[in-house]
Amino acid sequence: MFAIQFVSQELFPLKRSDSAENALLFMEDWQVKELPIVEAGFIVGMVTYLQAQANEGQRVDEFMQAATLFTGASHLHIWDVWKIMVANKFSTLCLQTNEGVFAGQIQIKVLAQQSFSHSALMQDGAILVLEVEPIQYSLAEIARICEANESKIIQLMIEPLKNEKNLLHVSIKLNTSYPSHTIASLERFGYHVLFSSGETDPNHSLDDRYRWLVKYLNT
Repeated sequence: MFAIQFVSQELFPLKRSDSAENALLFMEDWQVKELPIVEAGFIVGMVTYLQAQANEGQRVDEFMQAATLFTGASHLHIWDVWKIMVANKFSTLCLQTNEGVFAGQIQIKVLAQQSFSHSALMQDGAILVLEVEPIQYSLAEIARICEANESKIIQLMIEPLKNEKNLLHVSIKLNTSYPSHTIASLERFGYHVLFSSGETDPNHSLDDRYRWLVKYLNT
């Protein structure tokens, strides 16, 4: 999953001759906070919503800023795209080829929809949340335990907790909706299972799943 796959077909760049008022209209219509200025296929500058508001009556090339911060390579992995956009609170990210040619823009709301729909999270399967100490965390061991119970990890997320123990919440998505044997094995190896969602798991009652959810939320 690379950046170029998520280019929005609805956005187009500004021209040097565009006015600040036009830039504001485009940004409001598309619900974005920044747009590039492109000339002869290359990004020559960037305009933000706040800049356009502060410079009404002017052409965008009179107050544009350097686009370097707002630009990424078209071959970036989707995780790097998320990192850049979230860290900088961007609503869009401009892409360029190795030769510096403008390759399009990624819009964060489209990125969210498409990256989720292309992920393993759309597949059926149970979700487990483990609470582990950092020194205890071993993906190899967790995967081995799961696979020994005929289930595979198809998605994983690690959330560091800001507490005195610096514990980790490890969320794993399995390729099975029946996780009871996997849970039993994980607990036997000392892993604390905070939560489990198995929609049709016949080996656990709704009361058990509700207990796990409350336990997770109260941690």
